[in-house]
Amino acid sequence: MALAIVILVLLLTLSFFYLKCSLMQSLSMLWSAVIATIIAFSFYEAAAQQFLTRGYALDWAQFGCFLAVYIISFALLRMALDYLVPMKIDLGDPVKIVAAVVCGLLTGVILSGNLLVAMGLLPRQGKIFYSRFDPDAPVVLKQPRTPALKADGFVTGLYSRISSGSMSSGKSFGVLHADYLAQIHLNKLKTKDQILTVCSQDALVLPRDKNQKPIRLQMDDDEEVLIVRAGIRAKKITDGGANNASGKIEFFPAQIRLIVKEANAAVHPMAQTATAMYPIGLWKSGKVIEWELNEIITPDSKGIRDRVYWMDVAFQDPKDEKPVLLEFKQNAVVDLSSYEVVKNTPEIEQALNDEGQKKGSP
Repeated sequence: MALAIVILVLLLTLSFFYLKCSLMQSLSMLWSAVIATIIAFSFYEAAAQQFLTRGYALDWAQFGCFLAVYIISFALLRMALDYLVPMKIDLGDPVKIVAAVVCGLLTGVILSGNLLVAMGLLPRQGKIFYSRFDPDAPVVLKQPRTPALKADGFVTGLYSRISSGSMSSGKSFGVLHADYLAQIHLNKLKTKDQILTVCSQDALVLPRDKNQKPIRLQMDDDEEVLIVRAGIRAKKITDGGANNASGKIEFFPAQIRLIVKEANAAVHPMAQTATAMYPIGLWKSGKVIEWELNEIITPDSKGIRDRVYWMDVAFQDPKDEKPVLLEFKQNAVVDLSSYEVVKNTPEIEQALNDEGQKKGSP
């Protein structure tokens, strides 16, 4: 399906450029496609947040906003460039044809790539929908189902490089959304089971007491694992939580991600690029209870304290890399860069489980 979309868009854009576009029109179309991509990736989450805080659209907000921001930006840029740039420059048919083919091909890749990204954000699974992971099979992170022409990888890679460059804001897309395509496709694995792909951006919390150490290293079966204590607010999304329409928290482990960077690069935690890690299980009663990445988790009310579900999420030890972010679903992020990674002790566990957690609960 994804390959057919890419080929169709490429054929249509090449035909349009060859038959309809002058040299300057070909160039302006290409620049419009590139700049609209930057605008869409930069602002679609902020636009979607306006819907989420009001309880509108929820799962559909990011898909709709990405598509709308891209289409509107592209159309406005095209009109502006048509008005500002002289379109009747003629350097002969050979130059016109070369420009049409090259610009048409690049524009087609960019347009189809953005369309595939939007389909990745679409909260639907099925044969006619583009999905990199099979929702009914065990998740194999290293074997995604990618199209032969990875147009979505091209546009996300392009934006990631731009956002991590010297003119970036200091918050790189390559860190906030490390391995972005895997993130959005894993995040929607269980939409058939009505598991939301989004929550409030404030739904994920950490213990706040200064004596608490939420990031610990722990030996388990002769292997060291990294444990992160985090909480999910059991409130409606409009109130800053992650509850679904039934008033319950429901998620699956692939919706939790730990973002790590090399220790010497973590001085600037939000710059450049990073690596995404997924949980191996839950640390409970002195051992790791293993999770399948697509296993649906529904915490019962006994595990919720002060309207927060606290959990110790276990990851493989990242060795020489430092945790910088913890992410939940598509849009909740907490900063870990200021926390020290410590060896776990009974005293640290006690501080997290007793009075310290009560003080730290939001």
